[in-house]
Amino acid sequence: MSETRDKRRRTDLDLFVLALIADGISTPYELQKAAGLSQGATVPTLQRLFEAGFVRQGKPGARGRTDHTITSAGRKQLKTAWRTLLDDGPSGDLDADLRVALLILWAGGERRLAADFLRHSAEKKSESIVEIEENRDIAVLAPLALWYQRLRSASAIPLLKGRSEAALAMAEALPRRLSGT
Repeated sequence: MSETRDKRRRTDLDLFVLALIADGISTPYELQKAAGLSQGATVPTLQRLFEAGFVRQGKPGARGRTDHTITSAGRKQLKTAWRTLLDDGPSGDLDADLRVALLILWAGGERRLAADFLRHSAEKKSESIVEIEENRDIAVLAPLALWYQRLRSASAIPLLKGRSEAALAMAEALPRRLSGT
């Protein structure tokens, strides 16, 4: 998997795309239409998975679309790597946390763990709200900087509250089971 500054986000996306390929969604177009993933994100992801030996590329078909199939190394990766994401805890990015929760459910079959992961994501967002409220107007700043800080805080708090509520709603709405590896 990737070794860049945003490794966490790439790892959850890489594993999520790998699981989708295992479920038969195998082209960037299908990933976009079926799962709502952008081709701008999935094309590099598919390349990383190919270079790691987790997928094989088929021959380009109609309109140059290339199917991908999961390899045995990819299946082994799916079977174990989701646990690392669980152990690392929520990243703070709601989409990434949702992908991880679904991987936990898909690969591990444990709804309780997936729901707890999303609840922990909601808690992290609530903790961020407290930090923003505690740090508001601490420094003596020039008026322009002060108002920028105040208005950013004023918008960040409702956004974080909404994302926290969304994570809790997703935790409750998780299905009992997904078929996986």
